[in-house]
Amino acid sequence: MLKRFTANIFLVDDDVLCLNLYSQFLKQLGYTNVHLFDNGNDCLTGLDEFNPDIIFLDYNMDDLNGLDVLKQIKKFNPAITVLFISGQEDIEIAVNTIQHGALDYIVKSSISTEKLKTIMERVEKHMQPETTHPTAQKSLLKRLFS
Repeated sequence: MLKRFTANIFLVDDDVLCLNLYSQFLKQLGYTNVHLFDNGNDCLTGLDEFNPDIIFLDYNMDDLNGLDVLKQIKKFNPAITVLFISGQEDIEIAVNTIQHGALDYIVKSSISTEKLKTIMERVEKHMQPETTHPTAQKSLLKRLFS
């Protein structure tokens, strides 16, 4: 088990097979606080109740598209980390989601346990507060430039 930090995770996809697959991948990595939603409206309704840290979001869903859901999530809490896992391989869609606050855009066909492990390590780093202590900054600068 890899579990590096405790996170409240939402998986949102109208494809139930994908939801179950991603859930199994996360469980293999040691994440247990995972909530599954098969549409964007239920995800948005669950924000108040579950207060997620991370949301994996599909782009094309029957009720709302992922970009509309992302915008509502960011209105609710801009600190929630949102990543897209989508079958859409359109670069314009990917760029648009990043411009609206998504951390990453992953194509479904490339997802695996190993890829998800790498993604979660990146998410962990993204979620950690940066050190702003002046001594730590000076020490880092000294190591970089000596």
